[in-house]
Amino acid sequence: MVYRLNRLMRQLRQRKSLGIGLLLLILAVSIVGNALTFFFFDKASKPDLTVGDAFWYSVISIATIGYGDLSSTSVGARIGTAFFIVFVGLAAFTSAVSVGIDWLLELRDKERSGMGSPGAKNHLLIVNFPNERRVRQIIDEYLQEPSLSKAEIVIVTDQIEFLPFTQLRVSFVRGSPLQEETYHRANVRDARQALILSTGYDDPNSDSVVASIASILEHLKPEIRSIAEVLNSEHELLFRGVKNVSLVYTFRMSNNLIVQEAQDPGVNMLTQAITSNQIEGTLVSTRVGKGAEQSLSYKEAAKRLLDHEVNLVGMIRGEDVHVRFDGLEVTENDRLVYICSNRMDWETVRSLLTS
Repeated sequence: MVYRLNRLMRQLRQRKSLGIGLLLLILAVSIVGNALTFFFFDKASKPDLTVGDAFWYSVISIATIGYGDLSSTSVGARIGTAFFIVFVGLAAFTSAVSVGIDWLLELRDKERSGMGSPGAKNHLLIVNFPNERRVRQIIDEYLQEPSLSKAEIVIVTDQIEFLPFTQLRVSFVRGSPLQEETYHRANVRDARQALILSTGYDDPNSDSVVASIASILEHLKPEIRSIAEVLNSEHELLFRGVKNVSLVYTFRMSNNLIVQEAQDPGVNMLTQAITSNQIEGTLVSTRVGKGAEQSLSYKEAAKRLLDHEVNLVGMIRGEDVHVRFDGLEVTENDRLVYICSNRMDWETVRSLLTS
């Protein structure tokens, strides 16, 4: 009997869908069979016994609870309990619990090893895993924005076998970032944007890999906005075929900041403050929409915003960056870059400009 049960358990683990269905069928037969024998054989000695009572007796018996409020007294009912509960039901019940625990453990292991499908919606994709410290810092910084504090994040990489940390709403998909199947498991169709990190600062092929990933993402979801980390500014040509991507030149930015701090002490501290969501007064941007005031110069706009503790730093028009506002007027589709304690949409900015 024990050998047959062990053999059955092995077969159920190998064919889970069939096994679970079979176990549920056996449990149902055990409960129904015991309830019927209990009802029909003990009804004579228990006039108040109902079908509901009989099924309740079967359920608590098969779960080994046994409150003692009901028990079989007739020979037929006891034989039914011995067969349907003791010999069949308990074995099926414990097997079902075991299969359920195995299934939960397998789900956990699949999630940790990145072989599952998180099923995230409106989430952020982080592609590549240069090291744990960088990835965790990026996640913490991203989630500091109040509107994104409960956002889901999916890490996509083949550089690790297991996610080395556990964090709420952060999932892991293991697979090549150059294969479409990986992004289908990461549910790229429902992703809001993607951060494509370098594969590693010591990898000379990092920029070409990042460019390929950006191209794949745009192919799978043309409207997705990607932010790509580029190590060598001379590799900008690699991204010419990708339309909706922003390039961040890590080394060039850090080198410029080092030189600026050497020449002008304090620049580094201010830069850290205005580029972090963890410090009040963040560098943010808003696209100018419809309804911009006619003939409003940027000089006047900067003064009006400053009255509301909004410091207009610059403006981006097309591919050009302007930090001097001589002769420039607020125009639709310009992008305002300013320092403020919170992010604002165009309607909010416009109300400040007209108040």
